[in-house]
Amino acid sequence: RLDLLSSKDWQEDPGPVYDCVVFYDGENYRAVVGDEADLRSTTPMASFAVERQYRPLGVLDQLNFGVNFYDSGKVLSLVVDSSPHGTHVAGIAAAAEGPDRNGVAPGAELVSLKIGEARMSGMETGGALTRALIEAIRLKCDVINMSYGEGDAVPNSGRFVKLAEELVWKHNIEFISSAGNNGPAITTTGSPGSTSTACYGIAAYASPAMAQALYSMPVSETDDGKLIYQGKEEFQGTTFTWSSVGPVADGSNGVNVMAPGGAIAPISNWCLAKTRLMNGTSMSSPHACGCVALLISACKAAGIAVSPARLRRAIENTALVLPGMSSVEQGAGMIQVDKAWEYLKRHKDNPHEDIYYDVKVGNAQRGVYLRQPHEASVENTFMVTVDPLWRREAEISQAQQESRLAFETQFTLETTSPDWITIPSHFVVLSGGRSFKIVVNPTELPPGLHTAKVIGRDASNPERGPIFTVPVVVAKPMEEKPYINLGQQSFAPAEVKRFFLTPCLGSTWMDVMIRDSREVDESASSAKLLALHTIQLLPHAAYRDFEKQEYIQLRPGSSKVISIPVEEGITTELCLARYWNTLGDTDINVEVQFRGIRPVPNRVSMLSSGGGSLIRVTSDLADETILPKANLSTWSTPIRPKGGATVTPLGARDVFPAPDRQIHELVLTYEFTQDDKGSFTPRVPALQGVLYESGFEGQLILVFDGEKKLLGTCDAWPSAVSAPKGKVVIRLQIRHDSPSKLEKMKDLPMWIERKLESSISLSVYPSKEALVLGSGNSKKQLLRKGNSAPVFFDEPAASKLPSACKPGDVLKGSFTIGAGDDSLPGSGKRPGGFPVSYVVGPKAEKAPSDPDPPEPEDKRTVDEKIQEAIRDLKVGQLSKLNKKEKDEGKFDELYNSLENDFPDHLPLLMAKLKYLDASEKRSEKLQEVVAAAEAVVTNISETDLALHFGKKSDSDDPVAVKERKEMKDKKSMLTEALARMALAYSDIVEEGEKFTETLKKLKEWVDIDSSDKSSDKYAQLVM
Repeated sequence: RLDLLSSKDWQEDPGPVYDCVVFYDGENYRAVVGDEADLRSTTPMASFAVERQYRPLGVLDQLNFGVNFYDSGKVLSLVVDSSPHGTHVAGIAAAAEGPDRNGVAPGAELVSLKIGEARMSGMETGGALTRALIEAIRLKCDVINMSYGEGDAVPNSGRFVKLAEELVWKHNIEFISSAGNNGPAITTTGSPGSTSTACYGIAAYASPAMAQALYSMPVSETDDGKLIYQGKEEFQGTTFTWSSVGPVADGSNGVNVMAPGGAIAPISNWCLAKTRLMNGTSMSSPHACGCVALLISACKAAGIAVSPARLRRAIENTALVLPGMSSVEQGAGMIQVDKAWEYLKRHKDNPHEDIYYDVKVGNAQRGVYLRQPHEASVENTFMVTVDPLWRREAEISQAQQESRLAFETQFTLETTSPDWITIPSHFVVLSGGRSFKIVVNPTELPPGLHTAKVIGRDASNPERGPIFTVPVVVAKPMEEKPYINLGQQSFAPAEVKRFFLTPCLGSTWMDVMIRDSREVDESASSAKLLALHTIQLLPHAAYRDFEKQEYIQLRPGSSKVISIPVEEGITTELCLARYWNTLGDTDINVEVQFRGIRPVPNRVSMLSSGGGSLIRVTSDLADETILPKANLSTWSTPIRPKGGATVTPLGARDVFPAPDRQIHELVLTYEFTQDDKGSFTPRVPALQGVLYESGFEGQLILVFDGEKKLLGTCDAWPSAVSAPKGKVVIRLQIRHDSPSKLEKMKDLPMWIERKLESSISLSVYPSKEALVLGSGNSKKQLLRKGNSAPVFFDEPAASKLPSACKPGDVLKGSFTIGAGDDSLPGSGKRPGGFPVSYVVGPKAEKAPSDPDPPEPEDKRTVDEKIQEAIRDLKVGQLSKLNKKEKDEGKFDELYNSLENDFPDHLPLLMAKLKYLDASEKRSEKLQEVVAAAEAVVTNISETDLALHFGKKSDSDDPVAVKERKEMKDKKSMLTEALARMALAYSDIVEEGEKFTETLKKLKEWVDIDSSDKSSDKYAQLVM
């Protein structure tokens, strides 16, 4: 049994096994679930929606589950949560556990719609998201909370966003969602909550009361409610440092309002605890959702019409604007239920409150956002279109249509920044919408972040507050320079400082140098936590694709250099923030150095037998040391789906209502053979990398082995799947309500990506001639400012490719140009490098192999053969002994006995050298290491080696072949002994001259400065 349990054949523990029996009792489907031999005592369970039944799977783990039935009882779903996150969120919104433990809206009825795929660590999937929207409509929910989200490449677009808009504007369901936990830099809000017009994006707020009660900050409260630390005002309400910040890339504000972003709330029983403190915009969102539920409940009780436009206007127009935060951080401010309720009652009879005004700037923007240097340095004119939108109804009366056609409202326009924004004073909106121009002139603004609004108010009823708003954001860059000294920066509590920089032409990375400017003093040695966050925005790319985020602990006098890749000419935000709960003075000095070695082109793509690839590298900013290197790290194989796939309609739970639209699926099947046990990542570039902005509903992947065992599940961002040797079957499901769109995907290829067991280093040469001849690899050199140099990358040798590689396969990796120096601050090269790929060509046909040359006649006697065999066996055991046996005496005893009989045997001498050099007491035995290395070197005739390798060896002569092998072994031992001797001398302070001499001698035999992978073992000597 012990052998069985310890066997490596176990891949994973499949967990407990339960028997499941489903039957129909005449009214409902029921299931009996249990792990006992006799199930008669187990209570049958109906769907949770029918009888609210749930129970734990086991007493010890307390994992509660409920059941659902689909396809007329053919599918039984055991529903469990994938994390305690959802329970915590639900508790904040609507827990009903008594006055002291209630959620925000304890009278609300909770409906749980699971979108997190347990097989993917709780990641949401497109299909689950769509089904959740359908169920919310079917169950006539009033408000949705979604504490999920991702960064998107294109805001306010995609299949899910369109469906969410229907949910809100057609079915009158409020959609509240988290803004994201990706701050403090701007334009980090997530989709769908903060990037979609249909949703509210909620930022996370930390109040002084939360700081004391939830987070136990050592502060005291003054009579006027201020919190102080060591006699100074030290904390006021703020958003959490990590709370995402607007605007959205298309100019929308991103954050609508903020709410408390932390709570001690219920968690799942399987956590074996009742409550837990969690924080995030996942917590602020249900706070706001509970507030919206209270308002909807009050409106229903008072007979006030409820619509998304009416509620949103009441909430945003009555939110409390807090000091010290911009509108892109807090939106309209802190949500206030009582003030919003008063607003709703005052304007309950105004039918125009149900009209939502859609604002577009230009063709598709939802606000003005100037960020790039050319935008922020000139006067800009924008056309703003305001379009009134009524509820999308399947049928409307003649009177309703006539009222909409006759719609006309006069607005007064105002701006919060009239010194740099010019607008008309009046504007009339008609039923078909109208446009007006605004002029934004940022030329006199100082560098930094500037936010403003253009506000439209009802001229006949200004008490309604802002009816529509055009957000205006200018992120004005500083003067373009290769070196910028930001000087000393002192941070107030929770303060965020933003610097907008323009990487100079030729910049490929920047070094940010941060030093704690406090004097070293034992009385003030506490670490200060700072957030560093940089972002560049590029078209059709999520913020995360060009982002660097790091939290830094600084002590007095300490410093840190962070190297960050950049794209030249694109505004880069350097955001530095004192963490929200960091106490005490925080002062730092900040410098920024733009650096770069610019490759043209900046990606290498090689074809088999294409003669390698040439790039030209230029140092535009300063002298830089270069040592080009390239490595291939992944191997991808394309596969096509099997034929015969058809587009089919899904079941009843996949019909989007009003009007009913049947969602269809296309399931593609792929098969391949796994030559060995290992992992791979299934990639579908046409679909993956997007979720909420995707044109399809999902791209769910299930991976099976040849016995139909599920091995893994993937979706928008696939991860590696482990598979045994043998057949692998992959099923890809694509969903959409348009069969014709799915038909076009029937031949969609998939790539099977594997990590190489060891990366393949590409040879790099300084010229075409050197590449063709295969000699003279590129060496470290100084590239002067303004100069360029050629770099030739050679394709990998066929012998280095994976044995299963086929023509058309692609190997990918990265290349770097900078030499880098661990003794200097910063990376010395662009972090992550640049992409390189190689397309595998046809394999060369093997020529008939020549017969091995005959072995030379062995003239040793039988006794000599036996003695040498015994010697070699003992030396081999000696080498193993030094790795396994801690008792030095045993090694010395065996070595001394062998040395007496074979004093000049090189493998024996090498065994002693390796033993001493690997000793835990090496630092005490450096002279012994040197002596052992010297013994090896003196027993090898360097003259004989040089003479031998200076002439061509006859590969047909068995004696010459044997001699060449012996000489190669001697050369290998010589270079290893010299390297170990040099390292020992380098650790003996007074032996610097001998180190230099030994290193020089080593260089006579090997090129330790080469970029070839074989020289990596000498890297420590080079340093």
